[in-house]
Amino acid sequence: MKKRSFLTFIIAIAVTMATFAQTSTPEVPRNYKPQPKELLPMPDSMTENEIFPVLGTFDLTDTKGTASHVTITRDGENKGIVWVSGLPQGKFKALIKDAPATYKIPAQKALANDDAMEAAEDDATATKTKSKVVSGRSIQEGTLIFDKDANTLYVNIGNKYNEEQPTAAFPEMNATEENTAPEVEMTDDTAKKAKKTSTKKPVIKGITYTGAKTDVPAAAPEASPEAAPSQN
Repeated sequence: MKKRSFLTFIIAIAVTMATFAQTSTPEVPRNYKPQPKELLPMPDSMTENEIFPVLGTFDLTDTKGTASHVTITRDGENKGIVWVSGLPQGKFKALIKDAPATYKIPAQKALANDDAMEAAEDDATATKTKSKVVSGRSIQEGTLIFDKDANTLYVNIGNKYNEEQPTAAFPEMNATEENTAPEVEMTDDTAKKAKKTSTKKPVIKGITYTGAKTDVPAAAPEASPEAAPSQN
């Protein structure tokens, strides 16, 4: 009887030790070093033109068809200011209102265009500096918007900037938005309840210029498809 009890005790201890050995965590070696995680490649830094797409050169025309070659540059001290040079009104500044390319043209005194300044600098009698030469015209408030998708610049001088809807100065931009709006099916009930509303077209004051950007980076050429092997 005592021998059976002793054997049972020994078997119980052996089973307990085996179970403990299976459930215990292995010891980590002292010289163990985990593998370093692979770092993702750094993203390419954005170019100035990607941050400020309005910068560049443009060929603009007014409603009468008068063409102007316009250059837009960034102010050297304030990134929120751009300078527009090339229009008949002279060189003027615009303040960014909504990124990436919606600007307000404040009322201001216009400077001479850059090309006129270069001609003046060639003249030995020119004594005024570039920053002090004024074209003599007063620029009224206006709006400047560059549509990157359409590659089109819109400039209006004379119509007050609309804080809620800057595109109100350019009916062609609003017409594009209306054409892309989804159509809503009207039932008989909604047709009866619908009231006739007269939509008044906004009165656009001043002068409007529109045109394309001419220094757009060229797209990368597509790889030509490989010629299919001829079958004999």
